[in-house]
Amino acid sequence: MRRHFSPSSSLLTVGAFLALALLGVVDADAQPARLDRADLPPNIVALTDLRGFRPTSANWRVAGDASADRAKPLALVAEPGTGVLVNVPTDAAKGHLLTTWEHGDLDLSLDVMLPKTSNSGIYLMGRYEVQLFDSWGVKTPTFADMGGIYQRWDESRGAGREGYEGTPPALNASRAPGLWQHLEISFRAPRFEGKKKVANAKFLRVVLNGVTVQENVEVTGPTRAAMFTDERATGPLVIQGDHGPVAVRDIEYKSYTGAAKLSDLTYKAWSGEGIDTTWMTTRAPTREGSVMTLSTAPAQATNRFAMAYAGTLTVPATGRYRFTLNIDWVGTEAAMQGPAVARADLSIDGKPVIVNRGAGQGMQTDVDLTGGKHAFALTFFKNRQYGDQRDVKLFIEGPGLERQPLHDESLLAAFGRPVNPIMVQPALEPVVLRSFEWHRGQKRAYVASVADPMGVHYSYDLSRGAPFYVWRGPFLETTQMWDDRGEDQSSRPAGSVVDLAGAPSVAYLSDANAAWPDSVIDEKEFRRNGYVLDKSGHPTFLSTVHGVAVEDALRPDADGVTLHRTVHLRAPASVGVDGLYVQLAQGKHVARQADGSYAVDDKSYMVTLPSGAAQPVVRQQSGREELLIPVRFDRGESTVAYSIIW
Repeated sequence: MRRHFSPSSSLLTVGAFLALALLGVVDADAQPARLDRADLPPNIVALTDLRGFRPTSANWRVAGDASADRAKPLALVAEPGTGVLVNVPTDAAKGHLLTTWEHGDLDLSLDVMLPKTSNSGIYLMGRYEVQLFDSWGVKTPTFADMGGIYQRWDESRGAGREGYEGTPPALNASRAPGLWQHLEISFRAPRFEGKKKVANAKFLRVVLNGVTVQENVEVTGPTRAAMFTDERATGPLVIQGDHGPVAVRDIEYKSYTGAAKLSDLTYKAWSGEGIDTTWMTTRAPTREGSVMTLSTAPAQATNRFAMAYAGTLTVPATGRYRFTLNIDWVGTEAAMQGPAVARADLSIDGKPVIVNRGAGQGMQTDVDLTGGKHAFALTFFKNRQYGDQRDVKLFIEGPGLERQPLHDESLLAAFGRPVNPIMVQPALEPVVLRSFEWHRGQKRAYVASVADPMGVHYSYDLSRGAPFYVWRGPFLETTQMWDDRGEDQSSRPAGSVVDLAGAPSVAYLSDANAAWPDSVIDEKEFRRNGYVLDKSGHPTFLSTVHGVAVEDALRPDADGVTLHRTVHLRAPASVGVDGLYVQLAQGKHVARQADGSYAVDDKSYMVTLPSGAAQPVVRQQSGREELLIPVRFDRGESTVAYSIIW
């Protein structure tokens, strides 16, 4: 399961227009859509062997997967195959792993797995450590916990004062031992003028399991136990090998060495009725001049304007560059799109690169350029009499070049109305909030999200009788619900989220191979009956499935690291109960672990059952695996209980 550090949020099918892009031009008429972001792919470190790393000791090996027993400290087991690095240090072998390549500015993405109580780290340039640690359940994390930037160390500071700096994660987003955790690091190397350092190393962001835990943190020098004690412009990526076991996979990165530049930039602007492309060749401009960067500001108009820019684009190296051009005044209604309303053309060296005839807000293309200077031209117009949209955005990314704007982002911020996120947090008792919520591209309309003051939360689909998200940390971001009635009118989880799939939890199957329903469309099959609150304020959700009454209660444990679920069923004597099942989990893979738990969806979370409980069955169905328990009634009642661990 590959997860890139810069996931595209594009609504445009990128593959569909890349064939056109490779020819050097993309025409928006072919793909009407909004393009928000689609970056160039990263470099991938092949893990079929250790050739991407300097020679090291026998504690490192290539494996196909790894597993850990949550009850046993430092117990990490390598499984046959390739694609995963596994470190199990011993007294005789505990070397670090250093890449053969070196980096300065770097965006890094990888997955890590730690067994119970294990300790490791990733050193950028071999000098600046992001801590890897089994911090599951830690209430107040420090710099030494998962996602922390480790402290520096200086014996000369005196006893008790040797350690200094170090930055704890903003919150504990770590997962349980034996689960894969996703880490993204955006790092900028120290800057030098000659031998003099003029800027410190900086972690722009550290994102752990989807949560930003570090942001804009400077490091004045190498952290404690670094591989190198000096500072330089480049260095190898290092994974610590001498402390505790760790597994690593899906290492991807982008290394940056230069920047693009627009220079000698001039503009012409027009305004008036009936603007089209001929204005730029047949009419004198309303105003013209020189500017430092791209924007619509020189047009001095919100509607019915046109602009033409010309200048020089300098790129740092020869290679393939990706351009992304957005004009935000193209709408979804016919009156707000089309060649009579909008157009944008980007040309490099006199050749068309992007041609957007108003069918979509954004387009992108890849172009091969030599390092150095190129003639640049951008023209666009907005022929609408209403609407305050006036943003134009142009991004470039390429070899050694971080995705950077060629437009003036400070002006874009001035055009908009900044809104502080509206957050909902529990105080002294649980919170139940009804909302819409997006899940796997679908808006779920009957959602109750439940927060606990301990910081364990979940979203429950009332129309299917199933939780579909669980998370720890902040509760809900509700800006789309309550700020000017946003388009989505939805809430979203604000912490580190685990996706539970959210198919109906209780269903009848005509036989053992019958398909599990993805949704419920017949009230005879399922009827939602609301919920009741217990004395502590936690809800129990009520429903009826084929005449069987269902009470569904989810409660966090006392430590706030596990969510316990109890499904109680009551069947009247008149209702047949053969073939009734409770689904505990669903994913690409469900596998029983050595400690008796079940790892779900490539070890993204685990399910455990109480001692002595009936054992579930794992079955394959339509490319998925499902963990099911057949319901057995005693005097018309049955209870299925299990825990969700992440």
